[in-house]
Amino acid sequence: MAAVVDERTEIESHHDAASRRWRTLWRFHFYSGILSMPFIVFMALTGLVILYTQPFQDLTQRNLRVVTPASKVVSYDEQEHAVEVAFPKAAVLSVTVPPDRSHSTIFAIDDGSASGRDVFVNPYTGEVLGSVNSGAGLVKLSNRLHGYLNNQWNVKLPTVSALWDDGAVMRDYVLGDLVLEVLGVWTLVLVATGAYIYWPRRSAVGSARTGRGFLRVRWAKGGRARWRDLHGFAGILLIAGMVLTIISGL
Repeated sequence: MAAVVDERTEIESHHDAASRRWRTLWRFHFYSGILSMPFIVFMALTGLVILYTQPFQDLTQRNLRVVTPASKVVSYDEQEHAVEVAFPKAAVLSVTVPPDRSHSTIFAIDDGSASGRDVFVNPYTGEVLGSVNSGAGLVKLSNRLHGYLNNQWNVKLPTVSALWDDGAVMRDYVLGDLVLEVLGVWTLVLVATGAYIYWPRRSAVGSARTGRGFLRVRWAKGGRARWRDLHGFAGILLIAGMVLTIISGL
C-alpha cells in the first residue's frame, strides 16, 4: 500500500511540475502575442503593398505611369533629352524601361533634393508626363516601414564580430532594424510556445489523454474550448510558413 501511495505521490508531483511549466509557457505565449501581433499585422499590410507594387502605383499615379500604346517609340536618347530640357539643372542618374507597352519610361534625376525625383516620359511621344519625389507614394513608404520602420536613427551597441575581425567593439545599428528584429524573435517565441501548449498533454494518471485531440476541433464543446481549438489548429497549420517567413526576413 505504501508503495502505491508513493507512486501516486510521485505521479502527482510530476504532474504539478508539468502544470507549472505549462502555465509558465502560457504566460510567455500570451505576452509574446501582445508584442508580436501588432508587428505581424503591420508587416503583413506593408508587405502586401510591396507585393502588389505595380497595381498600387498604377492606381495612385495612373496619369504618370499608364500610357496608350502606339506603333512607334521614341529612342531613349530622345526621351532623356526631353527630361534634360524639362529639368535643365538636374542630372539624369538612371532609367527604368517600361515593363510593358502600357507603361511610361522612368528617369531618376538628381535635382539637389535629398531623395531626388522620378520623371515619367511617354515612350511613344517623348512627352514628359510629370515627376514625383523619389521617396513619395504609398509603395515607397511601405518599403521604408517594412525595412526599418522609416526610422534611421543610429544607436551604438557592442558586436560579437569584433572578436574575430579585429574591428571596433561598438558599432552603429539602425534603431528601426533592431526593433523589427526583436519583434521578429518574439514572434518565433510565440510560435514555439503555441506549438508546445497546443500539443495534447497526458492527465495526472499518466495514461489517458486530455479531452482535446491533435488537429481536431471540439465543435460540440462551444465557448472557449472551441475557440481555443480553432486558434491552435490554425496556428499549427501555419507554423511552417510563419517560421520560414520570419527567419528569411531576419
